[in-house]
Amino acid sequence: MVESHSDAGLGTDGFAVPLRLHNLLLALAGRLDDSALSEARELTARARLDEAAELTTGALIAGKLPVRESEQHELGLVLELSRSDATLAEHLTVNDAEADNGVLHHFTGDNQPEHGVADALDRTLQVLPDLRSVHAVWRNTPAGSVPGPLPQRVVLVEIGPEGNPPAAAYRIDAALRRAGIRAVVEVTGPGAERTRYHDQALNSAMAVWLAGNSNGSAPQNRPSAPKPNAKEKAGRHVAADAKDEEPVPAPAPAPAPEASKGPGHKFGPREEPPETRAEATTDLSSAEVAQLRAALAEDPEKGKAIASAVIGPGEVVEIPELDLNDPQLSERDRQLLRELHAELAERERAEASKVRTNGSGEDNPRWVDGFSGA
Repeated sequence: MVESHSDAGLGTDGFAVPLRLHNLLLALAGRLDDSALSEARELTARARLDEAAELTTGALIAGKLPVRESEQHELGLVLELSRSDATLAEHLTVNDAEADNGVLHHFTGDNQPEHGVADALDRTLQVLPDLRSVHAVWRNTPAGSVPGPLPQRVVLVEIGPEGNPPAAAYRIDAALRRAGIRAVVEVTGPGAERTRYHDQALNSAMAVWLAGNSNGSAPQNRPSAPKPNAKEKAGRHVAADAKDEEPVPAPAPAPAPEASKGPGHKFGPREEPPETRAEATTDLSSAEVAQLRAALAEDPEKGKAIASAVIGPGEVVEIPELDLNDPQLSERDRQLLRELHAELAERERAEASKVRTNGSGEDNPRWVDGFSGA
């Protein structure tokens, strides 16, 4: 097999073998079977030129399909350039008149032949170079000796000189098959001669994609974007426009609803509970501080115990004598001292009772459970 870019792969007119074979298949459209035509184009795009040339020649010979004399010569040259047997071209049925006028095809653009094609080719059309147009049409007549189901969708593609017709035909056909669209792809370029078959098909075809307009139809007028308001402008414009706008006064706060004065209203203000005497005794007055200072002067440890109200187990704390005749004490101070003195005395009696019950003050303490009688 000869590579298309080698000197041996060029004909006398300078066309490489893949392009010569592609143009030959384009001229045979409508006479060769659609399946054989698509398979030969795929082989050409994959650089399997000898297989593509032999497949085309074999299908023409088997179906006794008429070819022009120029087509026979071209096919023999392609067979020779692809290192195949060039003598196969001698078995072709050469009939110029029948090749030109033997088959008359009918095309129609009804029933939306372009439906789904644009979506299927969206990404492919974005990467193909020098693409000019894409059209779609239905063909209602069979082609070749083994025709396929009808109607047959035909996709017509036109590319410029910068494009690659064999590669474009293969990529578009592959994209359509991935989308589940059965079609025959015909790609024409500057070096290809357009036949009557393609002219008739293009006259009835519907546009799918046109250069400069991705959807193949006239561009629709899009609504213009709304102008930005004063808040969306630049800072200096906002400052200029803010002078024209009057400041909007803040709304006055709504008056709070008056609480119901009826009895038992669950939303009414909660009344504070009266202050208890126990809470009042937690804060020492000046007179109480004086009494504690006197106790601390006599015995510091005992005074601390009295002040913190912490008495160890088995410890009996003697409370200093309560002096209620101190002229510095008020009546309220005397009452608070009486309560504090009574509370400390009660703690002293409780601790003494525990000592007597458990015997913690003896040398050999015994546990008294109240049931053993000991």
